[in-house]
Amino acid sequence: MPYNNKYNQDLKAIIKLLDEGKINGDDGALEKFKTHISEVINIGRFNIAQWNLNWRNSVYDFGTKFPKVDPIDFLNVITDEKTDKNKDQQEVLDFYYSEIDFNSLPQETCTSRLEGFVAKYPYNPEFRHTLGHFFKRNKDYEKAIDQYKFALDKNENDKIFKDSLFNCYKEYLELLIDNSDYQKGYSICNDLVSKRVFWGNGVLHNYLIGLSERFKDYILLNQKIVDAEVSIKEIVAKETQKGQFKVIEILGFFTAIIAFIFSTVSIGKNFSFNEAIIFNISLGIILLLFVLVINLFFTSKEIKLFDFRILLFVILTLSLLLIVSKFGIPIWLD
Repeated sequence: MPYNNKYNQDLKAIIKLLDEGKINGDDGALEKFKTHISEVINIGRFNIAQWNLNWRNSVYDFGTKFPKVDPIDFLNVITDEKTDKNKDQQEVLDFYYSEIDFNSLPQETCTSRLEGFVAKYPYNPEFRHTLGHFFKRNKDYEKAIDQYKFALDKNENDKIFKDSLFNCYKEYLELLIDNSDYQKGYSICNDLVSKRVFWGNGVLHNYLIGLSERFKDYILLNQKIVDAEVSIKEIVAKETQKGQFKVIEILGFFTAIIAFIFSTVSIGKNFSFNEAIIFNISLGIILLLFVLVINLFFTSKEIKLFDFRILLFVILTLSLLLIVSKFGIPIWLD
């Protein structure tokens, strides 16, 4: 049966009675709801032409009254009216039932009820839309988006469906920012923009373009931070290594000094003055070579062929050989 504007007017009158607290009695909201529900079932199963948008908005408004109003009597009216009604008529009644449930039942109970309605009326976008609200409340944004998109595909001009989808995307994208999942957010924004999902609304479309640029900036900034962290770690590692090498060189230098002092004392006691001089000079050269080798081994600079340290190493080595060759044999012979 074609939609009659009387359905919306009657429902608004019932909503007004609920606001005034006039529920029972012959002129109360409950009695008028009984009459209203027996007439509105003639709209039949969902189609855009018959399920008038203004009437659907009034059903949403009607459902919002039941956090404060006891829904049992109204649900009983709907249940009684469903008796002996065909599936198309029951679809209208279940739409009312779902909106009351949505506003008055705990999420777990209502979600399972709505999933039952979706299974029973898989092509009705209203049940999908309401189920999407529950997924969104539970921050299961991807499931919520699937339901909202299905609803919008069935009725592309429905502003409420479009706003619900956009708001869900908005919360989801903000969550991705909080979780630093910038690449995924950037891909979603670009996909929405390229497919022109919200092209009809310049504000929403431009918001997504701006958000896409925001994700792009986050990605670039994050990459720079990662690169900077790598560079800092490399610099710290190099400087730490230099410091360690420096400590080793200093320890080697002081070890050589201590060894020279103790050896000088020992040599002075056990050898003649001339022999002690030769031994101490030779020992000094050997210890200098030891320090020089440590410096060459732990240096962080490139060692060139004519490096001063190489030249010094050669000079010291030749000097030691000269001393040994000149003074070593007579001493050993003694």
